[in-house]
Amino acid sequence: MTVGRAIWRDQLTAGERAVLGRGDGTIPDARPDVLVVGGGILGVATAAACAEAGIGSVLLIETGRLGAGATGGATGLLIPEPHQWSDPEPFVDLERASLQRWNDLEQSVPGGVGLMDIDWIGLAHRGGGFAAHQPPAVEWLDPAQVAQLVPGLARPMEAARIHRQGRVNPLRAVARLAAGLPNVATGVAATGVLIRGGRITAVATSAGEVSPGAVVFATGQPPLLDGLPIDIPSDRVKGHLLVTDPAPLPAPLPGIVAPIATQIEGGRLLAGGTFDVGDESPAVQPDVIESIMAALEAVLPALRGLGIAYQWCCFRPRHPDRRPVIDRVPGVDNAWLTSGHFRTGILNAPATASVLARWISSGEPPAEPATWSASRFAARRAS
Repeated sequence: MTVGRAIWRDQLTAGERAVLGRGDGTIPDARPDVLVVGGGILGVATAAACAEAGIGSVLLIETGRLGAGATGGATGLLIPEPHQWSDPEPFVDLERASLQRWNDLEQSVPGGVGLMDIDWIGLAHRGGGFAAHQPPAVEWLDPAQVAQLVPGLARPMEAARIHRQGRVNPLRAVARLAAGLPNVATGVAATGVLIRGGRITAVATSAGEVSPGAVVFATGQPPLLDGLPIDIPSDRVKGHLLVTDPAPLPAPLPGIVAPIATQIEGGRLLAGGTFDVGDESPAVQPDVIESIMAALEAVLPALRGLGIAYQWCCFRPRHPDRRPVIDRVPGVDNAWLTSGHFRTGILNAPATASVLARWISSGEPPAEPATWSASRFAARRAS
């Protein structure tokens, strides 16, 4: 769920906005070969991958508009390489494969998906930060080099620089992918399933019953539907973001400058991505927005007094180990789910979609399947 006013919709064309609301609350195909439940980036990418794989007819249903959930409030940053310092190798491998898939989609989808190739620069105080754990892909910058790239810093800093990362407007990516799907039904909610002989034979929706050959649930958190036996621990973490007025900087920021901001279209700065653990209020908190601006001004004093054009918050789904589930629904032969992508849903969507499409069509599960399995939490629940 996204609350407040994010910038991404305002950047779309009228045609792209229309795609996000495709459908009239009815089901165009009640017997699809593949039913995808969920119209965020993961659901749309999965539907597109299944169609590309030639599995058969594909129907995508979404309760609201496409991209209306956490997708529409995401930063759209595609930065797998910085995760080398924090994430296990299989997760980084998935992210790298997904960035490559984003590049492939930029070439294959009509009009592209809006992918921008940018650098990531991670600032650190002198003598600390990333220097002790510098992977080969990282270029280490001394304070003089950083000052040339980011003039006006309040204090000298070193930085790690990584080339060829990416950025998308998440709603534009959703719209461009969804434009090629023949069967999309927005305003349609799944409410329950009927399972017979270890297979889902029917999915009840607000617009009538669907009898699919296979089902993929891409609903952010694990789906809670009548008749569906899923017990996977998850929660959600609120985060705030903002976009400033055009910034009066001596030079544009050279890509993603962490932890400051990313300069986007019109010279505006995209900043935030907070972890507001325990805040379940569906409202933008002014004090959090103020803290984001205060952090910007502390690092770049030239930004003092800069206005805020957009501010919003969204709730990002996660599992206890902060890794997603990409798996078959336990005990059901023809149903799959992906959930809990937390802060990497936009990045990982194309690779996750490819994994699911391949699994449905050929029976081939992902590499290192235990890493993504729904059953990995069973021991935790038993204890």
